[in-house]
Amino acid sequence: MRRGSRKPGRLSRAPEKRWPDGVVHHGARWLVLLALATGLVVMYPSDPGVGIGRHRVGTVAPRDIIAQVDFQVPKDSAELRREREEAEAGVIPTFVFQENARDSSLSALAAFFTRVDSAGASDGVAGISAVMAASAIDASAEQIQILADRRRMATLRDLAASAIRTLTPDGVMSPNAAYQVATDSIRVVRRGSTAVVSRNSVLSGRDFYDRALAGREPGADTGLLRLILARYLAPSLVPDTQRTERDRSLARNSVPIVEARVLEGEAIVRANQQVGEAELRKLDAYRNQLRAEGVSVDSSNIAANLGGLVLNILLLAVFGVLVFFFRPEIYLSFRSLAAITGIFAIYFVSGLLVTGLDVPSAAMPIVFVAVSISILWGGRLALLATLVVCSLTVVQEPFEAVQLFVILLAGGSAAALSVRTLRRLAQTWVFIAITAGAFAVVILGFLLRGADFTFLPTLGWALGSTIAGTFMAIGFIPVFEWVTGITSEQTLVGWADTNRPLLRRMAVEAPGTFAHTIQAANLAEAGAAAIGANGLLCRAGVYYHDVGKIERPGHFIENQQGPNPHDRLDPRESAEIVRGHVTDGIRLARRERVPEVLLDFIREHHGDQTIGFFLRRAREQAEAEGAEPPDPAGFRYPGPRPRSRETAIAMLADSVESAARVLPEPTQENLEELIEGIFEGKRRQGQLDDCALTFQDIAALKRRFLRFLLGSYHRRISYSEARDAAAGDGDGR
Repeated sequence: MRRGSRKPGRLSRAPEKRWPDGVVHHGARWLVLLALATGLVVMYPSDPGVGIGRHRVGTVAPRDIIAQVDFQVPKDSAELRREREEAEAGVIPTFVFQENARDSSLSALAAFFTRVDSAGASDGVAGISAVMAASAIDASAEQIQILADRRRMATLRDLAASAIRTLTPDGVMSPNAAYQVATDSIRVVRRGSTAVVSRNSVLSGRDFYDRALAGREPGADTGLLRLILARYLAPSLVPDTQRTERDRSLARNSVPIVEARVLEGEAIVRANQQVGEAELRKLDAYRNQLRAEGVSVDSSNIAANLGGLVLNILLLAVFGVLVFFFRPEIYLSFRSLAAITGIFAIYFVSGLLVTGLDVPSAAMPIVFVAVSISILWGGRLALLATLVVCSLTVVQEPFEAVQLFVILLAGGSAAALSVRTLRRLAQTWVFIAITAGAFAVVILGFLLRGADFTFLPTLGWALGSTIAGTFMAIGFIPVFEWVTGITSEQTLVGWADTNRPLLRRMAVEAPGTFAHTIQAANLAEAGAAAIGANGLLCRAGVYYHDVGKIERPGHFIENQQGPNPHDRLDPRESAEIVRGHVTDGIRLARRERVPEVLLDFIREHHGDQTIGFFLRRAREQAEAEGAEPPDPAGFRYPGPRPRSRETAIAMLADSVESAARVLPEPTQENLEELIEGIFEGKRRQGQLDDCALTFQDIAALKRRFLRFLLGSYHRRISYSEARDAAAGDGDGR
């Protein structure tokens, strides 16, 4: 990009004092930053939250409350506990049938009576008492006497054995196990098979005793029989506590913890409806779900928006500080900062369309930012701007995703670094392809890592955004150039077209000047390439440097085909005509809206040199007439001196090309001497003092000019002023 010499506005001048100039200078820039940061908060406000309100049972809802998300309503804890207890209590307990329980009981019973009989025979009552104590049977003295009677003992033995044989086939539970059964059925596992049987079809220990003693009169015999059965009856139904507990746990956990499910868009409470327990539980569940999803409830979003404003200011301030230190010329130009702010604003306004259409966020037009800034200020600043804009994007709520940051950064960086001088529209598609490739690679990388978006739709939107952003940037470039006073390479290409009306007019009305212009432009462009200056700018600028000669083409030697009109004019008039081609050229160029940066070539290609030929004639004439010597100011170009490398190259190329045309013997030695003389003349007159040409640049220009003239020299008829042109006095012929 190149900026013309248009006088900077007040805000674009370096402050002379800290107060008030410095405060106004920097304050205006901070106001622009604050305006953009605030605008982002307005465009992308933080989630305002959901208003639910506080309700109590028995109150009336003042408005409809519609669910904005799906959510589940959990059961009341007391109700859930009751249902779980009921489910657990309804589980059928499992018992394992012990096939050897009856035989074990009969064997133990027979052994007991054998011991009693032996003890009674040997030790009498004392022996029986000892056996009873050892068997843990607490019998009374009367009951021991019964066992001492062999007949009565035999009767008890037969009764006990008969009870065990007849009453245990269907199973007997211990009294404790039976007490814990609360269901009407039990599950019995017997011989590998499982069956659910009625609780009444099996006996508990108490039931067994009641049936075994049925019909007997209460007394010592009956009591002793109960004691013996209680001691030696082995329950045949043993609880399977592990399986029963597992079944109870499954039953408890199978109880739904959710009372209801409310869908998005469903009414939770209607206006003017009384709020009951069920509605209150729904409202509480809705509030909890919103908070779990990070949505504020019944609160202001002022704090969230303030946080967003702080983040926006911080990121924009980072960009501003970097521009201040590393691109001070941009920071100094308020118009440039305004244009950059506008580019950022257009990008984020376009983002509203992306969110409104609910398309993938990869459609954000980051390429617009990268291309615009790269064309105007170069790829490095475009890369920095891309990084900052990507960061700003992902701190806005609709775009909060690290994946989006990387995708946009990859595409924007590819565009910023691949955009070069856009001299042909076809080149646009080259860097669009490069940018699309960068998008494709990073999107594919995320998909390989398990990202939840699809490849083709995401890439398609990114590609569409790239194309739209590119052509949108190209369309906005003239606007940004008008705002900033910058002329981009793209615009220079258009003005370097020799079919432009002003150049076509010069080719027709001043053909000699046009031929000189073309050759000087070629020479200037070659010189610019040798020292790394802007060759396109040199070519376009030199095309217009002598355009003012159109007004009086016959007064310039290259266009003359007959007598020289200056032979009949006063030297002052001739000097005024020659000098006038500068002001005429500016006037004509401005009428054609030629960019300011090209007007600098018209102003500066002669600098403030004197028009030496006519000044000498005026001095000779004054001396012959005995008059006062002429004032040199009347024979001086209006200037200014060249202030850029490109306009300095144009001055040198203009003089060298003009002088080389009239060189009698264009040998290498003569051309070297000519070039050296012209360069030295410009240096001696101070014409190169205000530009950035170095001694190394000047040496390179001399070598390049020499090679160019040796290869493309065109002889023309000499005229009397050749000596002045070779001396570099800038008479402008």
